[in-house]
Amino acid sequence: MTAFAAAAAALCSVPARAGAEAFVNVAGVPPKLPAAAPAGAGDPAIEKLLTRPSDLWERLRQGFAIPDLDSPLVAVHEGWYAARPELLRGILGRARRYLHFIVEEVERRGLPMELALLPAVESGFNPMALSSAQASGLWQFIPGTGSRYKLEQTARFDARRDVLASTGAALDYLQSLHGLHHDWHLALASYNWGENSVLRAVERRDARGTRGGGFTGLVMPEETRNYVPRLMALRNIVLEPEKFGLDLGDLPDEPYFSRVPLDFDLDLRLASRLADVPYEDLLALNPGYKRPLAAGAVRSELVVPAERADYLRLSLERHREAREAERLRTQPSRRKR
Repeated sequence: MTAFAAAAAALCSVPARAGAEAFVNVAGVPPKLPAAAPAGAGDPAIEKLLTRPSDLWERLRQGFAIPDLDSPLVAVHEGWYAARPELLRGILGRARRYLHFIVEEVERRGLPMELALLPAVESGFNPMALSSAQASGLWQFIPGTGSRYKLEQTARFDARRDVLASTGAALDYLQSLHGLHHDWHLALASYNWGENSVLRAVERRDARGTRGGGFTGLVMPEETRNYVPRLMALRNIVLEPEKFGLDLGDLPDEPYFSRVPLDFDLDLRLASRLADVPYEDLLALNPGYKRPLAAGAVRSELVVPAERADYLRLSLERHREAREAERLRTQPSRRKR
């Protein structure tokens, strides 16, 4: 699949699993508990907080769980990314806005952390990406698949571009595909090529007497053949960036954005002034709005950088008070009869 190609037809979505089960990472080692049990030991929620790394890259690494793919294409794509550090830096720079939220959702469902990197393959972590097949957003939903996963698409709002809604839908879809194949390589191939196409390819492979050949034993389009190796290459780069002469930099394990409820409508330009956030930055966090400068474009909530959330709440209250004062000032007076 190209970086901006579409996810194919969907299965029925499945409910998320509660909790975040710990699983052995690709190195075969689960996260270690401290030698001395601190206060609160024995409480799973507290232990999880105590043992979680402060760096989001390390949190990703500890959650990698998809088996290695035995394909020379993995090394090809490792070399391709390593030879283009500026391109990779741009993709990961955009990812910083969204990755903590995605990691939280992946972990909450007990899924392998490789899935959090899939938007790098799909869209280069660009929520405004649009393919020639009209696939849109970080996760590149085509219109039909978006509708099946209840992603609203109207003249005002496209939930395929909304990071929060589309992430939930994509993980629902991926979970359902894994339930179909019980193999993450095949589930990922299905996300790219469509589950029916992969099922037929598996049947043809089995008919040839090569049952159990996995992903590499399938006859498939070139873009699908490269799709899974590309993700695994990115996984390997994040796992050992120094091996490829790369430095990913620090990425704090903390929320990048917060959601602020709204009780009146406003456009994104006004919201930018009220939050004291550059318009382009606010648009990157609220990409679902198709007419962000139209009156009343932003309705129920606004996503803002976490450090600006309290400031916006205060600004909204002052703006509300000023509007009410203006309404009372311009209201025609009523004379007593």
